[in-house]
Amino acid sequence: MSTENPSHEHPRAAAIETATGTTLETWVQRIDEAGGRDLDHTAIASLLPVRWEITEWWAQSVTVAYEQVIGRRVVGQSSEGDFAASASRTVVGDMDRVRDLWDAFMTAHRRAELGLKEPALTDTERWRYWRAAVADGTSLSVNITAKDRSGRADRSALAIEHKRIATAAARDAWKTTWKSVLTDFSATAEKETR
Repeated sequence: MSTENPSHEHPRAAAIETATGTTLETWVQRIDEAGGRDLDHTAIASLLPVRWEITEWWAQSVTVAYEQVIGRRVVGQSSEGDFAASASRTVVGDMDRVRDLWDAFMTAHRRAELGLKEPALTDTERWRYWRAAVADGTSLSVNITAKDRSGRADRSALAIEHKRIATAAARDAWKTTWKSVLTDFSATAEKETR
């Protein structure tokens, strides 16, 4: 990538300025003056809190925006050069129930259509996971956690994270696919919880 983008047009420019008190344009100038174009992502992100008053979290955000502004990567691209697609829904049911519903929904036939291999199910105190390798070499993680009750029945957030996608076009295609799958799943889950 070699196309530079105006820093003031970056989608996170306003948030970065609000959080750091410094415009993205100024951050780009500072990082360039510090040799940023010759540094990798980790080196830039590590340099920022040392040289300027910025938290490590915002240093990551500024570094990503810098790399996008100078054309090192496009919006949505990781520092490794790949992409990720995500989609999420809130579903009625506790974490275990929602994962069971998802697992039943993701039949062998549906997994084959999507190129998914046999899933692995794991638990932590706060999360339930449904993970599968994908035939194209990418990886899928479905992460389920409880949402606050707010006086209503148990609800859980189900989030799909599809990583290591090779291109932005493939990411967009997978994102569309996962939104459609979640729409179908939500309809099925709603019937099951009535």
